[in-house]
Amino acid sequence: MAGGPLDLLIVGSGPAGLAAAKRAQHHGMTYRVLEGSDHLADTIHRYQKGKHVMAEPGLIPLHEGVPFAAGSREEVLAALDECAAANGLAVHFGERVTAIERAQDAAGFRVTATSGTHSSKAVVLAIGTRGNPRRLGVPGDDLPQVSHRLVDPDEVVDEDVVVVGAGDSALEVALALADRNRVSVIVRRAEIVRAEESLEREVLSRNQAGGLTVHFSTTVRRIAPGEVELAGPEMDSTVAADRVFLMLGAEPPRRWLESIGVAFSGSGREARPVLDASYQSAVPGLYLIGAVTGRDLIKLAINQGHEVVEHILGHPVEAADEPVLRERLPFWDGTADQRIAALRREVPLLAAAGEADLRELFLAVTAREAPDGEVVVRQNDYTDSFQVIAAGTVEVWVRTEGAAEDRLVATLGAGNFFGEMSLISNRRRNATVISRGARLIEIPRKAMLKLLALSPEVKAMVDRAFLVRAFQGYLFPGVDDDTIWPLASRAEVSTVDKGKTLFEEGDPADSLYLIRSGMVKVSKRSGDREIVLSYLVAGNFFGEVSLLPDALRTAAVSTIFPCELIRLGHAEIASFLAVHPELAGELTGKLEERQLATLRTEATPGAGQVLTDLIREEVVIGTDALIIDHHLCVRCDQCIRACEGVHDDGQARLSLTGIQLYNLLAPNSCWQCENPLCMLDCPPDAIVRNARGEVQIKSNCIGCGNCEANCPYGNIFMVHTRPEPSFGGWLRKIFALDPAPAESDDAGREVAVKCDLCADLPGGPACVRSCPTGAAIRLTPDEYQQTLEELIVRQGEP
Repeated sequence: MAGGPLDLLIVGSGPAGLAAAKRAQHHGMTYRVLEGSDHLADTIHRYQKGKHVMAEPGLIPLHEGVPFAAGSREEVLAALDECAAANGLAVHFGERVTAIERAQDAAGFRVTATSGTHSSKAVVLAIGTRGNPRRLGVPGDDLPQVSHRLVDPDEVVDEDVVVVGAGDSALEVALALADRNRVSVIVRRAEIVRAEESLEREVLSRNQAGGLTVHFSTTVRRIAPGEVELAGPEMDSTVAADRVFLMLGAEPPRRWLESIGVAFSGSGREARPVLDASYQSAVPGLYLIGAVTGRDLIKLAINQGHEVVEHILGHPVEAADEPVLRERLPFWDGTADQRIAALRREVPLLAAAGEADLRELFLAVTAREAPDGEVVVRQNDYTDSFQVIAAGTVEVWVRTEGAAEDRLVATLGAGNFFGEMSLISNRRRNATVISRGARLIEIPRKAMLKLLALSPEVKAMVDRAFLVRAFQGYLFPGVDDDTIWPLASRAEVSTVDKGKTLFEEGDPADSLYLIRSGMVKVSKRSGDREIVLSYLVAGNFFGEVSLLPDALRTAAVSTIFPCELIRLGHAEIASFLAVHPELAGELTGKLEERQLATLRTEATPGAGQVLTDLIREEVVIGTDALIIDHHLCVRCDQCIRACEGVHDDGQARLSLTGIQLYNLLAPNSCWQCENPLCMLDCPPDAIVRNARGEVQIKSNCIGCGNCEANCPYGNIFMVHTRPEPSFGGWLRKIFALDPAPAESDDAGREVAVKCDLCADLPGGPACVRSCPTGAAIRLTPDEYQQTLEELIVRQGEP
């Protein structure tokens, strides 16, 4: 090439490449941008018509250079075109790069492209990955109706559409087509993990309202003309499909990158190129930025383009996320890189993650000092963050069913973590954690799930902790991790579909099970009837009779929902107890407790049927249900009047209609569902769940009615606000509430209301406190079976 080698050759004209070009031009470098297509930013160009492009992460500022703001696909492309033209950026179109090799003097590179060979001292690869879409690898994934991109939503009308995937692109395609087509979304996991929360919320809301259908825990077996065969958690099925969109993401051209010397972090699909802090690969002078690095957010790509040029020139440069990360990690010294390095030394879990992944994770974390004695999480709370202990210790306390007090099951020190139970099973906290002068890093559940998906090493460590602590919490309390691990390491984790029988009464008892997620039914036969002994959710164990030699199953167990189960064989347990005979007594005691509970249940006429009926009617999906015993109720309506009186609008949050079973009424009053559908589509996020499980509507409600429509039980009402009635003022004095606020300009507007368990009322719900006969009671799930059977069976009901 005449004139000597370039200072810099940039491959790709997306936001990252243009940012690098503009910075190189700013510093007077000789450079060239090679673009294989006939337009800028081919990845964005491939977005569907009218697609909204988000400016994420919102916390991170942009370096000066290439402009970018959230907007439509067309607006973003126009801004990039204008930037390139206004600055005269040296972009050469139709230049497809086929080879990059070291120059003979090893002082630079020879790059072969469509027009010939280019020579450059350094090369920046700013290529996207859209040209390498992931395939399903099932029969039919190459049929004509299968596509990896949506060009124009307006061209797809009145068709059956199947969208496979759960990332941003998949959800955007589903939403773009849902109004004028019949759309099914296929999600491999039990929940949507990696998409933006706003997209997830809208898709779930439309799924609930019937605007589209989401198939969770489902995979594609085969694609055929006009249909797609699915393997789901309940049964295999077939859905109609005129079009199929495989929105599974894309992969970097790994073989080609490895052929030019780029190393990867592992062999798995999620492995990323290995880069140093300056974005340099294993090949000196060869740099990777943008989507090819595995971080495909446009703001990050633009910042990388700016920074990589500064690194090449040897200039000090502060990463755009530097101030945010220093603020998020205030207890450590130095730059963000130095603080992250210190944390990786302190916490083995974080050392297992890649540095780029950690930078992204730490944008979402909160680091704080928890004073000695502070209750960090409380057993049965509805919080789901994952916590890392950076310094100090915490104590883990558990109260088992029927126990009078908590017992200490573990003390965790610096470098450890907790919250893996809630992280994996997405249920209530199973233990109380008390700080002993701990420094904690709190990670939101979705951010941690994303890290698990990206890092197999981190996932393996969290899974190991789950196994160890499950055994500690339910079988061997107080036994240290090193003692438990040889047993836990022999356990098998399996996924079981809904409605499957795990074993029958009388089968050989060859294994013990722990429930990692899901729900099972334990039952046995008594003559011609089934006795339901219990329903067990995540964190519980069953099959403990296998602890005895040559035992037979005393009950049958089947899955109510799809389950992840941890299985431990009798031989493994026996070997462990042979090494630790002192632990055998603990297990024998648990077995005797279960056997006595079974005998009591069998001796009670109608036992188990009550809970079965309530589950069938979906009453026990709730976390706190109001029950009225008609044996005691005198129909005085004091519960209704008390509810009316303690609310400023005078609207009762319950009605004495509902589900009648035996002598019990489950009235129309919010059941504080474990998975509240009312929360799916609230534009101002006015409906929230607090740590105790109470679902509440905040004062910023705009009265859109979405929560009322999404509640399947009719327990949310739309009312007009009004000044407090005089009866309400009288009740406020009785229940020691604050005086009613003065009437505001908002009086008369329509808002949503629902039972919030009188969260601001000392002493608990007014309906229960005002009942003169004790007929109204509030129950949590662990109280359902025993309490309700006493109210029904033992009072002579059939």
